[in-house]
Amino acid sequence: MTDLIATVGKKITERWLAAILLPGLLYVAVIGWAVLAGQRHALDLPWLANRLTGLWQQHTSSPGTAVVAIATLLAAAGLAGVAATAAAEDGVHRLWTIRGPQRWLDIRRRKTEARWQGREPQPPRRYLPERATAIGERFRLIGTRIEAQYGLSVTAAWPRIWILTDNDARTLIGTAHRRYYTDTALAAWGLLYLPWTIRWWPAVVIAIAALAVGYRRALASSAVLATLIEATVDAHTTGLAKTLGVDLPEGRLTPEEGNRINNILIKRA
Repeated sequence: MTDLIATVGKKITERWLAAILLPGLLYVAVIGWAVLAGQRHALDLPWLANRLTGLWQQHTSSPGTAVVAIATLLAAAGLAGVAATAAAEDGVHRLWTIRGPQRWLDIRRRKTEARWQGREPQPPRRYLPERATAIGERFRLIGTRIEAQYGLSVTAAWPRIWILTDNDARTLIGTAHRRYYTDTALAAWGLLYLPWTIRWWPAVVIAIAALAVGYRRALASSAVLATLIEATVDAHTTGLAKTLGVDLPEGRLTPEEGNRINNILIKRA
């Protein structure tokens, strides 16, 4: 048990360092650079080195002062990391999954319809884009496709299906979920750098790069996460019906039985 706790603690520490502290230290370093250099000395490294040397000699005359400075730096880095994590979950993810302007949706729908030309049978109209980004559309289509196939509400069914899954499936989904939010956090860091472009113009390069790379990586990780969630539902519909006592005359879940399960799950029957 002691070894297990130590192993878990090590993994948590490594994850905290990689996801929060190290990016936070980089952020604090860049912001310090921006505050000291400004636009005038934006990329003047010799000037910055001399300025930092002077500040260090001025404010670290005693070991206690140095310890306080390092502790303050680590605290600021940790707070920045927490802010980026919160922005990823409550800001960036929501921006990627919003409905978006109607004109933009119309453009995306026309492009999708053009790709569907010649396909038989034609996909249902409900599969046309309804979200502003491809990431948001992937997550929306999880529920849309499952409802079309099984008549099942993913929102109501997912907590029960999660209970029915084994540890291997949970591990796969958990890893994919963390990967997606790591990529989302990278884009969130880009948003945190944007305000500093007023003080230090290179911040705009960092912000755009973080946003672009974060979005590109999230395109891939969201596809993996969405596929795993949908596959898990596909694999456990029969088990869910059996658990709830719903008979499957055709040996598989159909929209009729799916609606019966919905009624049970939301306590309508």
